[in-house]
Amino acid sequence: MQIKRFLPKSEFTKNTFVLVLGTVLAQLIPIINQLFLRRIYSVEDFGAMAVFLSVFSMLTIVSSLRYEATIVLPKNDNEAANILSLTFVISLIFNVVVFVFVLLFKEIITDFIGLPKKYANYLYLLPITSFLFSFYQSLNYWLIRQKAFKASSKNKIIRRLVEAVTQLSLGYFKIPGGLFVGDFLGNLSNALSGLRQVFKNKFTLAQVSKMKIRFVFNKYIEYPKYNALPTLLSSAGTLLPFLFINKIYSTETVGYLDLSRMVLSIPLVFISVTIGQVLFQQITTHQHEKKSIKKDLFNILMLLFGIIFIEVVALYLYGDELFAFVFGDKYVLSSQFSKILILSFSFNFIASTFSSVYLTFKKIKWNSIWQICYFISICSLMFFKDITVVEFLKIYVIIEVVMQSINLIMMLVIVNKYENSLYVK
Repeated sequence: MQIKRFLPKSEFTKNTFVLVLGTVLAQLIPIINQLFLRRIYSVEDFGAMAVFLSVFSMLTIVSSLRYEATIVLPKNDNEAANILSLTFVISLIFNVVVFVFVLLFKEIITDFIGLPKKYANYLYLLPITSFLFSFYQSLNYWLIRQKAFKASSKNKIIRRLVEAVTQLSLGYFKIPGGLFVGDFLGNLSNALSGLRQVFKNKFTLAQVSKMKIRFVFNKYIEYPKYNALPTLLSSAGTLLPFLFINKIYSTETVGYLDLSRMVLSIPLVFISVTIGQVLFQQITTHQHEKKSIKKDLFNILMLLFGIIFIEVVALYLYGDELFAFVFGDKYVLSSQFSKILILSFSFNFIASTFSSVYLTFKKIKWNSIWQICYFISICSLMFFKDITVVEFLKIYVIIEVVMQSINLIMMLVIVNKYENSLYVK
């Protein structure tokens, strides 16, 4: 039997295969690492790290004002090189301002997000790590532009390996802050590796000038105008519940919820990303050829329902035992939280898989409107303070299910309009 027969043949399929494989391997490393880290670090350590990453994720969304997404658009590399340089300048200025802000108002920020005082000094890593991550995102878009998919995948794996080894080593020797330092060094190695790869793939400083940077800043100004805020609000809507819980209840509670989120997100990370990429290509091709996409969408929906059914059954029948066996007895509470959150994650799983419908049919404004409404609905959680954490999570799940249902209905309307247009002569 020849192995080559089973390998991807077209360039597009090969590129997708390499990207997906790199993403899967890069995500497997931290997931496997959790099996050991959960026995080394305290629940509160993980809660503090989850709060840190929530703020970090929101910073990185706007760090480069979304200019990084335009690196793949220009026809010539010269213009793209100046966009890359522009994102470096913007991100550097933005994160220097954030660093000064943290320097001046560290205590106020710590109290505002409910972070325990003993973790306050790690806030200094926030703008530094944000800059490294944002810079790498721009470098990665350049690599994708140059079709250097192996380099892109390699960088992701290097980052996760450095992060895992650092966190395990510092945790084993009881050195404080191992989770934070590991994340920082992982992002540093990622940025350095990406920078080296970019210079190996057609980027030179000779392509860059102040005049050209100003030109691309104005040419692509619509991206920060119309894309940055909705994306930030959508990201904030996903992360704010954990900040609310940390503020209202405790950092330790966030630590248990962080594990629930990680476990429930596994299908989202591996299956949704892979299927979503393939689906995007498939329905885009069918749209260009004026073909129906109902059958493709229905088949994928049935597959997603099957995956959700298996996860729900496993969680309700064996969840407590699995969490205790894999992560330790103290994490049975994470299993209880997971049983509450599974419904919201299931709806999110389906909606994120089909999200490419907005891109394919150029309905970005529809998606932006939904993102703003989603953010507003999540913010309503701040009014539910005098209830138990279980009741809080149930209200959160109701909001998620309602909003994701609206999201799915909007996508269904878009698809139905397209299908009806096929029969209009």
